[in-house]
Amino acid sequence: MYYLDLSQDIRFDECEFRKFFPGERHITRKWNKSVLLLVFKNTLNFEEDGKEISVSENTWYIQRDNLLQRGTIGSPAPEYFYAHFDGKYLNDAEYSGAALPVTGKFNAQSVYPLAKELYENQSDIKNGRLYGNIVFQYILLKIKRDFQATQNGIAFQVRQYLLDNFDKAIALNDLSSQFGYCNDYMGKIFKKQFETSIYEYVIRLRIQKAKRLLLVSTKSIAQISEDIGYTSPSLFYKAFVKREKISPQCWKALYRGYVPEEMTDKFDFRRP
Repeated sequence: MYYLDLSQDIRFDECEFRKFFPGERHITRKWNKSVLLLVFKNTLNFEEDGKEISVSENTWYIQRDNLLQRGTIGSPAPEYFYAHFDGKYLNDAEYSGAALPVTGKFNAQSVYPLAKELYENQSDIKNGRLYGNIVFQYILLKIKRDFQATQNGIAFQVRQYLLDNFDKAIALNDLSSQFGYCNDYMGKIFKKQFETSIYEYVIRLRIQKAKRLLLVSTKSIAQISEDIGYTSPSLFYKAFVKREKISPQCWKALYRGYVPEEMTDKFDFRRP
């Protein structure tokens, strides 16, 4: 993933609202300017450096400068705004808080008036290029705020999903299908919000429930491993020992003999 570096000088050049006819294709070009695309309706399709890109409704996409774009397939009558500008980019390793991903979701109701303001005043001699730069950078900051709010929302939605389903078999691809984002993206925003990976969070939930069951039930280790979502007792055993430095059987023998029943509530498996 690449990010537009908002801490560096960004210079707005020109902008336009555009509507494709059904099946119309993106032009073939290698442009020396970056292009911000804000799709307000339908989907814009194009190929960028050999990779198929689809920018859906209420999504922004930044075409970086000097990359080859081609319209290999038609688009279903997208309505969008584009702005040409000069900017600098960071990759994942260089990412900082003052950066904007090249793609993400935006709030059309709040961004559209800003795009219209920029379009209507871009050639105003009185305001000049300085005003255009100010409005354009405000658009970038607005979609960044929208993106951060969406990130936080997704992170909490993923956590709730895990709380409700951790005792079932969970694959990252299931989460990807559930929330419509790639595994790497969800993992990154989840770890940023909760300071742990999705994988470790699920293990934590499962081990906490296992402790409760070891204390208050007569179920076997095999039954408990199945109840908390493991496909085999050996996987549960390895996870438990790795986390607790003791086997489930030894933990049960150590704690079950003298922990009062009322204390078992402290092992709330819904609070990782």
